Amino acid sequence: MNTTISPSAVQHHRTWLAAGQHGGGFVSCLAAAWLRADAVNRARIDAAFPEIAERFGPGTAFYPHEAEL
Repeated sequence: MNTTISPSAVQHHRTWLAAGQHGGGFVSCLAAAWLRADAVNRARIDAAFPEIAERFGPGTAFYPHEAEL
């Protein structure tokens, strides 16, 4: 049984916005690519860089709160 909770589409989008705003040069470019990509390529980027969600996702200091949007 899979007990992992996957982020909502909105949370996922906010994670990549945070990565684009707060990440270094490479991560910012990667975030820009993710934001422009279709669903297939977004999944490829997510699979290749799972640490983005760990660093910029919900519960991190970089994740944008409602008031920041």
